Amino acid sequence: MKMKITVLLLACVCFVRSTLGQGTMLITFEGPPFLASGTGVVATNYYEAGMSFTPVSGSFGFNRRGPPTNSLWPNNGTSFVQAALGESMMFSFTNGSTFNLFSVDLAGYSSVVPDVTAQFVGYRADGSIVTTSVPRNGITFETYFFGKEFSNLTRVEIPDFGSLDNLVVSVPEPNALTLCLIGIVCGVVKLRGLRGS
Repeated sequence: MKMKITVLLLACVCFVRSTLGQGTMLITFEGPPFLASGTGVVATNYYEAGMSFTPVSGSFGFNRRGPPTNSLWPNNGTSFVQAALGESMMFSFTNGSTFNLFSVDLAGYSSVVPDVTAQFVGYRADGSIVTTSVPRNGITFETYFFGKEFSNLTRVEIPDFGSLDNLVVSVPEPNALTLCLIGIVCGVVKLRGLRGS
């Protein structure tokens, strides 16, 4: 009987831990592999802060670029990602958690192609889809803030975006059911502790 209660408590604790909010996260695209200044690579996958970044189906990748050494590319002093013609990116949490899209820094692709319209397609947990298009002119990064409709997302696809950096996402805080489960688990653990003493 004690073994069943222990297993049940462990399962409840694991469930509660998986539903707790993680707060706000900044994705800087500085993660491994490190890119030296003036270098770049076509990527088919990238991972940072528990998120997976891959090309949208039918696309062959996206560019990760180290801090530029010339005026051809946008330059904020850090690494960033780009989508050339035919390239794209999508992202989601590797554990399937929902998230809210808060902001992103956007710029044109290069001084040769400075004007772009970044397209964001958000897939929500309830099956609905939200979209927005953000025009950018020039190669200076500017911050774009998303509206409340970009919440409770399971993934975001960006079929075209020029240059992108400093993606900010947030994980929703626990809901009332989660808080009740936390209370129940804590109560049962305390009660077991009192009975054992």
